[in-house]
Amino acid sequence: MEKKKVLVIGAGMGGLSAGSYLAMSGYDVELFEMSRVAGGVCTAWHRGDFTVDLCIHWLVGTGSASSFFDKWNELTPMDDIEVGYLEEYIRMEDLHGNFIRVFSDVNRLEEEFLQKAPEDRQKILEMTGAIRKLAHFPVAQSNPRELTNLWERARELIRMFPYMGVFQRFVSISLADYASEFTNPLLQKTIFHLFEPDVPAIFAILTLAWMSEHQAGYPKGGSLPFAQRILDQYVSRGGKVRYESKVTRILVEADRAVGIQLQDGTVVRGDWVVSAGDGHNTLFELLEGKYLTKELETFYEKRHTFPSLVFVALGVAKDLKDLPALVQFPLGRSLIIDPETIVDELKVRIHHFDPTLAPPGKTLITINLPTYNFPYWESLQTSEPVRYQSEKMRIAKALIEALEVRFGGIADKVEMIDVATPSTFTHFTNSWKGSFEGWLMTPETGFRNLPHSLPRLKGFFMCGQWVAVGGGLPRVMLSGREVAQLICHADRRPFIPHVAVQDQEQMAETP
Repeated sequence: MEKKKVLVIGAGMGGLSAGSYLAMSGYDVELFEMSRVAGGVCTAWHRGDFTVDLCIHWLVGTGSASSFFDKWNELTPMDDIEVGYLEEYIRMEDLHGNFIRVFSDVNRLEEEFLQKAPEDRQKILEMTGAIRKLAHFPVAQSNPRELTNLWERARELIRMFPYMGVFQRFVSISLADYASEFTNPLLQKTIFHLFEPDVPAIFAILTLAWMSEHQAGYPKGGSLPFAQRILDQYVSRGGKVRYESKVTRILVEADRAVGIQLQDGTVVRGDWVVSAGDGHNTLFELLEGKYLTKELETFYEKRHTFPSLVFVALGVAKDLKDLPALVQFPLGRSLIIDPETIVDELKVRIHHFDPTLAPPGKTLITINLPTYNFPYWESLQTSEPVRYQSEKMRIAKALIEALEVRFGGIADKVEMIDVATPSTFTHFTNSWKGSFEGWLMTPETGFRNLPHSLPRLKGFFMCGQWVAVGGGLPRVMLSGREVAQLICHADRRPFIPHVAVQDQEQMAETP
């Protein structure tokens, strides 16, 4: 059978997924990555003796009971990955020394909430009841919606029916609004800050349910080794990657994508083009805005993206294993991040749960500071590079002082400081507005996806976090899988996923 050529823009998780499944199904696949490494935002980097991990804090699908486990297992052998499960997801503190622990185990979570906020008993039992109910909620589908018929959709509704009452209750309300239903101020704050406050409450309920059932854990080694595992499997299946190869144009002839042009002028032709890169760049620049639909125009004009980040990493010459892995506490005074962003609380991640990120006796600390003021940071880096660097150090110094006040014994133990800004995210990932995760899921969007294809353009598909609304590695991975299914269907070829194996001789024998 003739091997058709597929060109995939971007080697993040969406591109790696699409490329892997297409290679499994007999296509000649080449990924074009603007950076020097694959993985996109699923990445890490070395600073002295420390490894700064950006992405994975928990991964849905690490447990075999998860509907995502089998999908991950097609991309990399999951049994070869050591997975850890934290007892405590986050500890929320107030100014008076009070705290609430959000345990991963739903029984301990319920006990903690009832002890700390007995006045909210009814609401707490509703929440923990929903967590138990949705522990095995089926999310990962076998086929993209474009390829499901009426019978399959009816069967899916039947499968979902036992969960619909609870699901509808929590998918239609934001986490912020749900938090307001509680009475206890500290519990209100805890619920509000579990995740992005604008996401549907169902996101928090499902995540806590999966954590409780050991379906969402932390792969030891973090983000980059996980992405590297999937890349290695992709390459072993015959897939190719061109690094430092930024795509500047998608070539179209008679309303069909026929190739790409790189920044250095190189033209590469193929039978299919898949964009797993930034959605705005793809639609408005690579395709010059010619194939927009009304739905896409509305999304890019009105829907919210995840914020960008000022991401601060500190390497501390101290063993901090007695502290919570994630703790949020109020600051004594507000901290100005940029002219539009002020924070009164810090959410601090203490990476003692992964000894591969720091030398023995030392600890990596990371802090995400969300901001939507991307233009400020982009302008500062471009026009005032000296001030740009000083602003990064100002923020880092203020954070070190805050950690010293809260924990003590930190300031004189800091050996490494690394600060990334929204401009950094754009430079390395080309992400629109520096967003770290694409479209923000809200009660208005729910779990919907944007279309993988454009009605007036043949030979082209999109996948990744600008298609899978709400982002996250599992949904991005699934969108890449779905694109591979759609291409196979269009070419009337069998879609052939199979379990990844570590041994390369075994892999060569796999049909």
